[in-house]
Amino acid sequence: SLSSSSDAAKSDPAMNLRAGGVSATITATARSQRRRRKRFSIHGTYDARRGMARFLECLLISSPLMHYGYDLFESILPVGNGSHGLYKSFAALSHVFADSVFLDGIFVFTGILATGLFEGHSLRRHVLPNLRNVYFPTLKASIMTSGLLMPLEFLSFLFLPVQLRVLSVNAVDLIWTAVVSFVSHGGGDDMKKGVHSS
Repeated sequence: SLSSSSDAAKSDPAMNLRAGGVSATITATARSQRRRRKRFSIHGTYDARRGMARFLECLLISSPLMHYGYDLFESILPVGNGSHGLYKSFAALSHVFADSVFLDGIFVFTGILATGLFEGHSLRRHVLPNLRNVYFPTLKASIMTSGLLMPLEFLSFLFLPVQLRVLSVNAVDLIWTAVVSFVSHGGGDDMKKGVHSS
């Protein structure tokens, strides 16, 4: 029956047109999907090695540092432990400011440095020149993004105990991490080609 269908397709021009139309539709749809995806990504595809490098940086460097920083902030200017009213709000706002300016500056630095190394790039030829080129634009994007996310972080610092703040802020930081990664790796293809090497 398969050979009779094949013979029928050869002898029936309408069937050939329908098959060709289906094939052309599938091909056009696939091309359209590829073009659409390219609009949402610098390179048009997800870089799994970069994703893993970013994950490892967050797991091994940023998250432990965030835990330590939040404990330090709480020991200097406590939000919990019976704080009330204006003092509690001031303390929470101070924590958010310290997180957004001091810790995020460190996280941008470690993010660029560690992800470059985890991706397998040479420290001297690629990572350090890239760090010099993209650190301040990435820090600027970080501060702007943190400014937009500050109300959510403020509520986290104001109402959650220290143990839950990291979890809450990490959920909010999915947006921050995406922006910082996007800006810091905007020249990723150039870095691979050696444009940033010195």
